Amino acid sequence: MKIRRKHWLIGFGILVLLLGSLLWYSLFGHVFDVRKTVKIRIRNGWSLNQLSDSLQVKAKLTHPDLFLYWSKALGYSSPKPCVIEVDPHESLYGLIKLLKENRNQTVNVSIRGSMDADALGSLLASKMEINKDSFLLELKQGRYLRKYNFNDTSWPALFIPNTYNLFAATNLEELIVRMEKEYQKFWNSKRIQRSIVQRLTCKEVITIASIVTKESNKTDEYENIAGVYLNRLRKNMLLQADPTVVFARGKAGRVWAADLAIQNPYNTYIHAGLPPGPICIPNVASIEAVLNYKQHDYLYFCAKPDFSGYHAFARNLQEHNNNAAAFHQALNARNIK
Repeated sequence: MKIRRKHWLIGFGILVLLLGSLLWYSLFGHVFDVRKTVKIRIRNGWSLNQLSDSLQVKAKLTHPDLFLYWSKALGYSSPKPCVIEVDPHESLYGLIKLLKENRNQTVNVSIRGSMDADALGSLLASKMEINKDSFLLELKQGRYLRKYNFNDTSWPALFIPNTYNLFAATNLEELIVRMEKEYQKFWNSKRIQRSIVQRLTCKEVITIASIVTKESNKTDEYENIAGVYLNRLRKNMLLQADPTVVFARGKAGRVWAADLAIQNPYNTYIHAGLPPGPICIPNVASIEAVLNYKQHDYLYFCAKPDFSGYHAFARNLQEHNNNAAAFHQALNARNIK
């Protein structure tokens, strides 16, 4: 009897050991059949099964049933939007721990000056739960933008260039709400007062700044460029800003004489005053240049023929024509179209 009991205990111990080993292996063994780290993006509204399917396709998860079991057992039953990197030697325990740690993942979103709608839409879609097509449609229809007095022409004013830390789960409406808060923070009483001194609204400042941003990447001449446009506005002269013609044309490249006659409300060669809205998201330096413009008597400027990126400024048309002739001669010499 004792011998039989001893054998039973030994057998039971071996069984427990085997089960324990299987349990340990199922939780801590390697479960991915890949050779390098794989990036997995988890979308809003995914079920655990959808996450399992993605892991099978992208990371070659070998035991999806065990993944589903252990995820629920360890308290991860509802996937949250995030991006994770799966190591080929990762275990289910490590994976589930990683998923739980990133349930409230944040991402840095860097909005840059000179961005247009397409570039901004691509950036946002790559970082958060925002569909690019839906974002572009919002810019046209303004379902959320209208709530804060922005529309299809003024929307670039809402997006102040900066790096923002946002939840990866941020949706379109939440983004607009956050950007409006950042807009209000940026337009503090000091900046508003400076816009009043320039006899401009905040959005008009942004519109001029967007043209300045597209005119040059030399921040040390921004104030001179901004001043030219302010001087022309105050003299009721056409702005005649080449970047607005490029925007109206919808294609980058050299501006030709025929382009100046394009029938478009953004073409400041034929329409007086400011264009309907900003032609891009302006950088902060150009906004500050408009706000801080003091006084000069330049009315024209033209790119320098040395292709340094700087501009030659002129007080009268004769000076400007001479500068322009030198620049176009340099373009032709290089066969730049």
